[in-house]
Amino acid sequence: MVILLHMFTRGNQFQGLFRRSWKQIFCIGSLVCITSTAAYAQLNSTWGWDRDAEIRQAQLLGKSKANNSLFIRPIAQQTKRNLDTSFMLGDSLADKPMRSLASKTFAYGLMPIVWETKYNGNRPYGWNDAGMIMARGWQTQLGAGVYAKAGPLTIRLRPEFVWAANSAYDTSKYFGTIPDKAYQQVFPGQSSIMLNMAGLGLGISSENIWWGPGQFSSLLLSNNAPGFPHLKLQTNRPIKTPIGALEWQLIAGRLSEDTSRPFENAYLQQYRPKNDWRYLNCFIITWQPSFLKNIYLGAAASQQLYGTDLTNSKEGFLKKYLQVFSPPSAVDNANSAAVATDGQFTMMLRWLMPKHKMEWYIEYGYNDYKQNFRDLAANANHASAYIIGFKKLMNLPDKAVLDISGEITQMAQTTSNMLRNAGNWYEHGGVAQGLTHQGQILGAGSGMGNNVQTLQLTRIKGLDRVGLKLQRIQQDPKGMFGPDNNMRMREWAWTDISIGIIGQRRWKNLLAAAELQWVSARNYAWKPENKTNLFFTSRIAYFF
Repeated sequence: MVILLHMFTRGNQFQGLFRRSWKQIFCIGSLVCITSTAAYAQLNSTWGWDRDAEIRQAQLLGKSKANNSLFIRPIAQQTKRNLDTSFMLGDSLADKPMRSLASKTFAYGLMPIVWETKYNGNRPYGWNDAGMIMARGWQTQLGAGVYAKAGPLTIRLRPEFVWAANSAYDTSKYFGTIPDKAYQQVFPGQSSIMLNMAGLGLGISSENIWWGPGQFSSLLLSNNAPGFPHLKLQTNRPIKTPIGALEWQLIAGRLSEDTSRPFENAYLQQYRPKNDWRYLNCFIITWQPSFLKNIYLGAAASQQLYGTDLTNSKEGFLKKYLQVFSPPSAVDNANSAAVATDGQFTMMLRWLMPKHKMEWYIEYGYNDYKQNFRDLAANANHASAYIIGFKKLMNLPDKAVLDISGEITQMAQTTSNMLRNAGNWYEHGGVAQGLTHQGQILGAGSGMGNNVQTLQLTRIKGLDRVGLKLQRIQQDPKGMFGPDNNMRMREWAWTDISIGIIGQRRWKNLLAAAELQWVSARNYAWKPENKTNLFFTSRIAYFF
């Protein structure tokens, strides 16, 4: 593990180019828009659909014995029998990659081809789309790959190719950068090499990771940015102990960026931070207490520092590579001569109510470790953020299910900002890029300092879905960029209101999904101008 970690932190990320004409993108987008009737998944699965959402629904309906907290996603790939979700998957997309089974100990096959498109009519909008960027115009992402399993060894090679027109849009002194060319890139995507034994997994991966109970956002890790290369050591299933079931995941990752591109952490404006890769160390642990049935608790933390500082460090292995277990002290944080680091900490709870087919959840976190108990008591909400949400399922007469889901994401500064400015939740001074990869926020992708309220109603029958989505976004309402006589608040408050339709439909080996939103922005880009935007995103997955 030590040797792998040392080699990994010196490696380079594979990059490349990919192009697709606007006519091809338009044809695919039109096909999905005409034929699809379902939701665009929040966490794109390695296999082309959101299998974790199926497990979540199965838990609430009381039709699954899986005891996963769903704080660590994607859940380690298992068969549908082990996850007991065959009632929803039917003759199952879950087993498609296994159809080329050669023996009991060896399997191989082609992974699904997944083609995603995204369109914005007037301005950048949309998140939770991996390698895609915040841009105006058409963009597309294509993923495909191969799968092999030999005993405990599993290999998935599935790169993702991204192309975006990156058209010009209306900017202001606070928001946006006029692009000068189209964007194109290839990422390792949802690839991994894992050794799985006795319920544990060890390997190297570039998969997107989602931590926390959120359905629409996550405070620490989500699929908003491209997956970053990382080593991981994890549980592949809940581990039973006398006090309850435990899950955990330990990550050592490498973050990078293209400094010629605008940063989501800088309101899509140009930013010139220290041009150095960053080392990210994260850990999450979850607990399902044996004495509190249907209650899941969890805690997660992250620490990052610049690659040069990591290389020059004379610390022992624990303090050098596993800083998440020994974060800098309050004195080190206050010492300007200390090595620049940055970290976040979150706590989470999920409460299932199977009799009511319902759940509540919350994630609460800090981007600045409290210096002592006095700091915590005197200013408990300083540098904090939270996500709170629910999901309610109702059986319909035709054996379908109505899913009512709501979520509030609060990223803006608290009322303590006037006396003690906390800044952006995803950065705390030490590492200028903050918690980003390739210029995109690793956590909640709605934007820097934003508050989001979401309500979604979806009719679900098997893998077919159709629904309505309502969303309100307050764009950094506590950003301190205004005059002193206005409490340093901007003169204009920028708020987005969106209404959208979502859908998903399966035809044999083809799964198509789409989302169409109409977005109305009041005081767009923090200036006295209202603007509307048509947002469209789609996904087609073909299973061999």
